[in-house]
Amino acid sequence: MSLIGRQPICTADYAIIGYDILFRDEVAATDSSDISISASVLDRILNGFGLENVLGGHLGFLKVDMEFLSSQIITTIPKKHFILMILESSLFHPELESRIKALVADGYRFGVNSCVLNPETMERIEVLHPWLEYVRIDTLRNDSGIDSFKQLKKINQKLIALKVETHEIFDKFIAYGADYFQGYYIKRPYTIENESFSMSQEQTLQAWNLLQQDVDISKIVQNLEQNHVMVLQLMQFINSSYFSFSSAITSVRQVVSLVGRKSLSNWLLLMLVSNKSDTAPNHPLLLMVINRTEIITGLLRLSNPKCTREELDTAYLVGMLSLIHLLLNMDHRIFLHKLHVSDEIEEAMFEAQGKWGQLLTMTRHIENMDYDSIRPFIKAYKIDERQIDLLIAQAMEKVNAFDAMLQNSF
Repeated sequence: MSLIGRQPICTADYAIIGYDILFRDEVAATDSSDISISASVLDRILNGFGLENVLGGHLGFLKVDMEFLSSQIITTIPKKHFILMILESSLFHPELESRIKALVADGYRFGVNSCVLNPETMERIEVLHPWLEYVRIDTLRNDSGIDSFKQLKKINQKLIALKVETHEIFDKFIAYGADYFQGYYIKRPYTIENESFSMSQEQTLQAWNLLQQDVDISKIVQNLEQNHVMVLQLMQFINSSYFSFSSAITSVRQVVSLVGRKSLSNWLLLMLVSNKSDTAPNHPLLLMVINRTEIITGLLRLSNPKCTREELDTAYLVGMLSLIHLLLNMDHRIFLHKLHVSDEIEEAMFEAQGKWGQLLTMTRHIENMDYDSIRPFIKAYKIDERQIDLLIAQAMEKVNAFDAMLQNSF
């Protein structure tokens, strides 16, 4: 089994400009940070997963070496969709300059992958810069000061700061002139300190808690309809292309009757963070929430084909609750207590215990492409490895649809 994934590359205000394509080698079980894309991985991206699923309308950044650039495989790459990032190991190859010059003339686009900005590398980049657009900088291996970055900006290189793990690193590379950012910080904002919600958020949570209770549907509808803004947003949200209902839903009662209380309550939480005024429309963390809910519910179906609708709703909730407290600027435990979640769900979050804890842990392993940790789960539940590929592809498709919905509808 080998895995394919992606990590967003964003502007300073979290707008996604592209995805770094990640993969896990089946034989060596090593990650792709210093390995060129191969013919088999490229084939899976283009023909297995599908170009639109993997990229979602954004650019794709592929790591390549001189061997790949010299082969005929490169002709299969759709030029307008990908940036080819030259590995540091191939940067000084004697034939690189002539090869990328010819390929740029043919419409291909290039950058330099993670590198150390020492004098030799800077000199090489200056020689190649007419055919380069991007330079990706490993923030953990580059602390040479601002001069190198100013020099790269002078020759019109777009700078991608890689491994942006903290706000200190983020602020530092903003000052250095980085254009784009990639890393854990992009997925996870400041340490959470806030302990309260706005009035509209509190109203949404009141509706959420009511939906968890065994009360008459009329009481639920009445409560929801008291908040006109929330109802308007709910109708807009549920009638978006993301949910793909065959006909328009026109009333709250219809929503509750058609989709069920548990599903509606989950969507209310999703709507809560989707409409936060200080959240960028396609904040990568919000998209990661969607990816996680799709993966965890998919894993439940694969490991238990006879799972119930209620179990799927719970899996969805577990996936969502593992992340959205970050978007709401809430302490994780305080947030869960406000929702009055069960001890079982809390144990899944913090101790990785029980069925939900196992599913959440496996979901995280898939996100991190932890090959070794996923295999025992697949073996234990007799899951066809090809189904994991399909699950990841379907999750990408859902993320892309949600991204498009946020940009077009809200």
